[in-house]
Amino acid sequence: MTASVAPLKPRSADKREEVLDIASETFLVKGYDGTSVSVMARDAGISKESIYRYFGSKEDLFLAVVERELEVYRKGMQETASGFEGKTLRDALYAVADATLKVASNDRTLALRRLIFQMAANGSTVGHHYFGSGPDIAYQNLLKLFGHFEPSSHYSIEKLSGYFVSMVLHRIMLRRECGILPPLDDAEIHQRSLETVDDFLCAFCGQVK
Repeated sequence: MTASVAPLKPRSADKREEVLDIASETFLVKGYDGTSVSVMARDAGISKESIYRYFGSKEDLFLAVVERELEVYRKGMQETASGFEGKTLRDALYAVADATLKVASNDRTLALRRLIFQMAANGSTVGHHYFGSGPDIAYQNLLKLFGHFEPSSHYSIEKLSGYFVSMVLHRIMLRRECGILPPLDDAEIHQRSLETVDDFLCAFCGQVK
């Protein structure tokens, strides 16, 4: 039997990914304004013009970096906010809280968010792209989750989704962004997720564990 051979990726695709690898680290370390397209081109072993052929502009390159970083988060959220068979609402919310905190509270995500907010304040549309490709998709997935379980509550699924995200992220993210709270390990994230979900279900759905 002849072994199947996976098709090779085009060299241009490999080079594009290499540029994104270099750009990701450079943007996060040096910031947007401190990042030189010429230096990235040199590190990738290609011309500056080649980078512009791949991405169009420096801002388009940054958008591609943001998109790739968000892709992992989106996949995780889509997996946890679907396939509800055999799960309770509590279990489904635990999974969402865990996945959200693992991505949102790590140092890499925090550094990327700071860059995005700085650029948005200066008139860039990158903030719109980030919101639409990340937080808003997470919110839409929560709407599906609450729509599936239809918990008994005085609140609409829209409000439940918004309140849940706020409870999961607000206090931890504020303390992380201010440098008060160090990075959380998996055990700490899991414990905080359990406590947050229990508090949420008690406060908004009348469910006491």
